[in-house]
Amino acid sequence: MMKNLSIFNIKGGVAKTTSTANFGACLSQNGKKVLLVDLDPQSNLTKLFKAYSMEDLSIADVLLNKNLDLHKIIKKTDFENIDILPANVNLAFAERKILLDVSRSQQNRLSKALESIKDEYDYCLIDCPPALNMITVNALCSSHDVLVPIKIDKFALDGLEYLLDSIEEIKDEFNPSLNFKGCFITMDSATTVNKVIKQELKNILGDKVFNTTIKQNV
Repeated sequence: MMKNLSIFNIKGGVAKTTSTANFGACLSQNGKKVLLVDLDPQSNLTKLFKAYSMEDLSIADVLLNKNLDLHKIIKKTDFENIDILPANVNLAFAERKILLDVSRSQQNRLSKALESIKDEYDYCLIDCPPALNMITVNALCSSHDVLVPIKIDKFALDGLEYLLDSIEEIKDEFNPSLNFKGCFITMDSATTVNKVIKQELKNILGDKVFNTTIKQNV
């Protein structure tokens, strides 16, 4: 059965999309069938995999319409074992439309859609927008695990408590299976300031901070 993971931070510029793409590549190279879901209106993950189109159906249509056949929306990529559920600019308008539609559940739309393909993939990796809105709530309500990328700078800890509280609230209210798997450090460098902030982060989260970091420079 498909394992769903959201890559989420309320901040932009922390390498969510890059991390999602590379996680997908690593899993696919190990023989796993991967579905990428682009939930960011900027659609950078979709563009990275050359799947952007304004004419084709997208993830926005999945969130706004019942009973769509995901097979008609999912696109193959140039990479073996990686498919993508693409985004386009229409996703920017989907949030308001979802909130105005009280005819059915608002937070479980993605979860219900993914149920139809849960036996076709090993992993579903969801690239979340840098905001806690109804689009992100849909991602978290459909996920088993959450991974949080954190860029180490002087603002790294800002909003962290709110982010973790939000994940816990969604777990309590909507998705008991949701698990904060941990955070991983991106754009890491060996400066004194970075070392201090990394230690503060570990003091707060303990073993929820992964030992492996993504360096600023190779």
